[in-house]
Amino acid sequence: VGKGCGGLGLKGQQILVSNVVSVSGTIIVRILIGSVADAIGVRRSYSALIILMSVPGFLAAAVDSYEIFVVVRFFISLVGGSFVLTQLWTSIMFHSNCVGLANATTAGWGNLGGGVSLAVMAAVFDSFKSRGNTNEQSWRYTLAWPPTVLLVTGIFAWIFTDDCPYGNYSEMKLRSKESMADLDNEMLKQGGEPAKVASRSLWIAATNWKTWVLFFIYAWSFGVELVVNGNIALYFSDAFSLSQRDGGLAGSLFGLFNIFARSLGGYMSDEFNKRWGVRGRLWTLFITTLLMGMFMLVFSNVTKANGGIGGALGSLAVWALWLAMTEGAVFAVVPYVEPTAVGGVSGIVGAGGNCGALAGNFMLRIGRRPGFHLLGWLATLSAFTVPMLWMPGCGSMFRGVEGGNNMPGSGAAPAPEKPKEVEPAAAQQQAPSAAPAGFLPPPPPMFLPYASAYPPAPTQPMPGMQGLMMYPLQPSVGPAPGQPPMMVGAQPVYMGTV
Repeated sequence: VGKGCGGLGLKGQQILVSNVVSVSGTIIVRILIGSVADAIGVRRSYSALIILMSVPGFLAAAVDSYEIFVVVRFFISLVGGSFVLTQLWTSIMFHSNCVGLANATTAGWGNLGGGVSLAVMAAVFDSFKSRGNTNEQSWRYTLAWPPTVLLVTGIFAWIFTDDCPYGNYSEMKLRSKESMADLDNEMLKQGGEPAKVASRSLWIAATNWKTWVLFFIYAWSFGVELVVNGNIALYFSDAFSLSQRDGGLAGSLFGLFNIFARSLGGYMSDEFNKRWGVRGRLWTLFITTLLMGMFMLVFSNVTKANGGIGGALGSLAVWALWLAMTEGAVFAVVPYVEPTAVGGVSGIVGAGGNCGALAGNFMLRIGRRPGFHLLGWLATLSAFTVPMLWMPGCGSMFRGVEGGNNMPGSGAAPAPEKPKEVEPAAAQQQAPSAAPAGFLPPPPPMFLPYASAYPPAPTQPMPGMQGLMMYPLQPSVGPAPGQPPMMVGAQPVYMGTV
């Protein structure tokens, strides 16, 4: 940013404004992009987003004024919506017995990429400098590399990826065009156009209070991580008299935990899920969030005279471990909040991290140590919102589906009763005699959001991964808000019509 480096010569206030603008753009796109993906598919949304956002990336290499820089940085920040699409995509593609690990690994390695890019960009800059270019020419050439990679990745995603295990939605629709004609007409009559599906997905997610509980938890986990990444080097320099170089090296320990710790949180959630179902995922989230907040408080109380640099680094490492595990545990729970609007929920929760970062940076104005202490108390408080969560068909931390007490420490959840064999004639009599008015049952496999190739696991309603019939979002068809779709044998239960 300094003229001496061939930059724009930005001052402190200008840098602050550009940072706020950048975070604001990411918040906006994260809230909206998940619902768009619910409507048109993840593949289209993902490819379009990163291809289009490569354009402002190229423009950044040509900026010559502060005003243009702020505008370009706003549009570059929109690529942050790719995080939400990644979480939605893995939720669709992976079975419930490993979706926590899948979500956490993709997110963790995405965060790790931010740190790797700093080292790579520095190497690219030095490479251009060694070729005889000036500082200004070198940083402009360097800035052209990330959007090039982004453009190539977007094209690759468009050509070689699928929306779901069955393939791409558009191709699935073409393959079943004749059988889907009546259903398509009914969808259009009842508001099934992509734009209305997207807005309805966002509305369903936003009006579900459980979405905002996870939003609050993610704000004080991932949001705090963003705050720490931007302040930890100066904190070590000021509080422990380290050089800025050594302070940055010590602070890098925090980001390195993304290599494995976020995946560890997802894996822990998966293992608890196998033992206690979705309630195990809630217990995982509570444990990791509580320990994250506690060790953040410990870190903020370590001083040069009380614990020294060794104590600070030790508590930082343990805090970073539980923080990254909490981030993984959050998105292991997200798919269960609202099965009919997973994209909308993912978007709002993902935006919570950036909102937390925005609020956290303002809190540090009272001082870095007291600011970290305040963030620690907020993180600890967020843990006690987890017992409030109750998932339809799954239960909560302390209460089972029918009010039982099959929680961790009290033994395994009761095994599901073996279904009684029913004669074919009796089964035909038990099946619903008629579908709700205006509903045409479609033949599987078909073009449906979150269609899946996987069989359902007992007591595990899960969007997009267990063969659940996820009907398009319509006013009179599909599960009621807050209710996961269910299957009884081969006959789908009609829900949301009363």
